[in-house]
Amino acid sequence: MKRAFDVVLAILGLILFSPIIALSSLAIRIESRGPAFDHQWRHSYNNNSIRVFRFRCTTTRNIDGAHKRVCVTRVGRILHSSGVDGLPQLINVLRGEMSIVGPRAYETLSGAVVEEEIMRILQRRDIKPGLTGWAQVNGYWDKSNSFSATRRRIEYDLYYAEHGSFILDMKIILMTLCSKKAYRITEQPGESRFN
Repeated sequence: MKRAFDVVLAILGLILFSPIIALSSLAIRIESRGPAFDHQWRHSYNNNSIRVFRFRCTTTRNIDGAHKRVCVTRVGRILHSSGVDGLPQLINVLRGEMSIVGPRAYETLSGAVVEEEIMRILQRRDIKPGLTGWAQVNGYWDKSNSFSATRRRIEYDLYYAEHGSFILDMKIILMTLCSKKAYRITEQPGESRFN
């Protein structure tokens, strides 16, 4: 049932957001050289690594002729802050590598012990990473150097692993579309709250 839901929603999403995808691709190509799409290697379920597609938000610039620096482009900054940079991941959903709703797709090269622990837990439950998730809609949708933010993001992912359901998936999708928290990092101290 979840897989059928993912496929239907991914197809509808690609159709509905096709103008945004086309305009974003064009804006990226106009602003800087290179492909419109990029990819990152992330952990998936069953201890596999997947190539997660995203819009390219960076470019390489020469500093002094001998050194180069990776810089975030103006278009990339807009795409990233709005969450649009993740729309190409709908392709990953169609390929069965990701789900619409699930825990964060953790990077394969992070090496963080705490993230390795959550991967072991999620792999035991065969949960695919998602485009959006319980952590993201509660404000923990991106990388952060804060230990408390990382810890709480993992707590929310584990909560989803234990309590995931179709009703919770619907709530997460609605919150993704309507909640401002889904588009920023919150790093408030204190205990996590699971609503």
